Amino acid sequence: MTVLSQMPSQRNETSLKTRPAGAERLRAGAERAHGLDGALAAALERVARIAATSLRVPSAAVVLLGQDRRCFAGGDETHPWLSRDPGALFRIGLANRVLESDQPLALTDARTGVADDGADTVDSLGIGGFLGIRVAGTSGEPIALVVAIDAAPRNWNRDEIEHFTEIAASAVSEIELQRRTVEAERIERQLRYDALHDGLTGLPNRTCFVERLRHAGERARRHAEDSFAVLFVDLDHFKVVNDSFGHLAGDELLVEVGRRLSGCLRSVDTLARLGGDEFALLLEEVHEPSDAARVAERLQSALRSPMTIRDSEVFTSASIGIAMSGRADDAPQHLLRSADLAMYRAKEHGRSRFEVFDPAMHTAAMERLRMEMDLRRAIERNQLLLHYQPVVSLSTGGVVAVEALIRWQHPDRGLIPPLEFIPIAERTGLIGDIGYWVLSRACEQLKSWERDFGYAAPQSVWINVSPKQFAQRDLADQVSELFTSLSFEPRRIKFEITESIMLEDIELAMRTLGELRRLGVQVFMDDFGTGYSSLTYLGRLPLDGIKVDRSFVSQMGTDIRQAQLVGTIITLIRNLGLEPIAEGVETDQQARLLREMGCAFAQGFVFSRPVPPREIDELLRNSAGR
Repeated sequence: MTVLSQMPSQRNETSLKTRPAGAERLRAGAERAHGLDGALAAALERVARIAATSLRVPSAAVVLLGQDRRCFAGGDETHPWLSRDPGALFRIGLANRVLESDQPLALTDARTGVADDGADTVDSLGIGGFLGIRVAGTSGEPIALVVAIDAAPRNWNRDEIEHFTEIAASAVSEIELQRRTVEAERIERQLRYDALHDGLTGLPNRTCFVERLRHAGERARRHAEDSFAVLFVDLDHFKVVNDSFGHLAGDELLVEVGRRLSGCLRSVDTLARLGGDEFALLLEEVHEPSDAARVAERLQSALRSPMTIRDSEVFTSASIGIAMSGRADDAPQHLLRSADLAMYRAKEHGRSRFEVFDPAMHTAAMERLRMEMDLRRAIERNQLLLHYQPVVSLSTGGVVAVEALIRWQHPDRGLIPPLEFIPIAERTGLIGDIGYWVLSRACEQLKSWERDFGYAAPQSVWINVSPKQFAQRDLADQVSELFTSLSFEPRRIKFEITESIMLEDIELAMRTLGELRRLGVQVFMDDFGTGYSSLTYLGRLPLDGIKVDRSFVSQMGTDIRQAQLVGTIITLIRNLGLEPIAEGVETDQQARLLREMGCAFAQGFVFSRPVPPREIDELLRNSAGR
């Protein structure tokens, strides 16, 4: 048998042994395929021997066509060139004549009819009588030639030709069986590979990673020195790439990130894509957190240079959490969760950095989870409530509006301020339901005050809108439906937004602001001067007023320059045609200075802290009695 392939060298064998487990599995699959080739070789050699024996010729052969040009010969006196150079059949033209013939080609003397310059070649090969047939597969394409060769001229009778045809048919069966088996093996290997690898990057997936993590844990339990580390990698601001360039560009970025991260690792380590923009690394033979930290720094350095995506330069960074193998009972999912918690701590501390897990992170995470579960039930259990802080006219001292401020009356923890639970609501998607509850409750409360106090009631209620809530594309529709159901005048609602809405989606923010203004809702910017891009967007936003942040106002009485700064801000706001409102007013002196600067409205502790509705009732009652 002639096999036109080369066995691996010793060097290649050695390199295979150092490859990761995925390469070993592919190698095992290749070895099974070689086993199938061996079975085919034995079967076709048996076909050739049967043909040679039954036809009483020195040799017969099955010659494969297409890319696989192997020849399987058999017989008591096989022509040696069949094994050494089966291509000679094509050079002397016999193979082509067989391929062109619709019937078996039976030649009494193959030298007959051959040109003089070819006769010597046929003669030198020892070919006298020749019998050949092409065999086709299920597709109809020829897949092999079956030939029988006698050294002397030979008259082939009908029975011999029919018997030879039947033998050739058995060769077809053997070839097709082997091809189906190889294809089935290939599909099985591909399915196993796909089940354990990410379709986009080709990296191991979560299932594969957890399995390798489990094996690493088992080795560490048997041998304490086999410690390891898990790194959880999450790209920073990946959503911006998807939104700006499209999801195909995002996919290209993920592929490039996978390539760069892979280049930072040893062959014994495992890099996996868990899904989305999340990757995980298993670092073998890591004994100290500092070892894993150096790898994290190397990963971040690899991502620092720009990537060319769709002819544009894209910059990205990653937040990384590190968890070290420790307790013997650490489960793979526990380690992965610990690394995930450390990654979130890295994001909280500014992104593009790494953090090493410590048990306190787990305690904090469990606390957040309990808080989240309690918050999900807070609305249905009537645990949320609103306090109100008056907005006062600096010229009259009367209450012109109130700001609605949400509180959570927890049954075990008491009154929880919004700074503690609003971030949880934003992260879990509860902010939409909570925001809707605040708006409806505030509208009902304002109508109640109007019934009880008439013209002395607040003219409007101001409501803080979270950036996540503002990013809802149907926010204006929700507000409109609520106003209709409550028969509420939209002009009596003022939404307070922060500059951070510009960081989410500036075009969506502009559209939502326009829709709210068309409804009649007024919009104020809160915390002016503390964000990133106030002056950049100030002229573009359809606003009605701006609140001067308490961080400026609180220092007015003790710092002349601070007072001048506040005066400049108020002048800027008025020159833009907007209404300035000061917040955080704590002294009569600050109130007097603000009035002199032309600020019409203010709120702060000097007037009233945020209080429950019944205390606003008392305040309104006193104002009405004056």
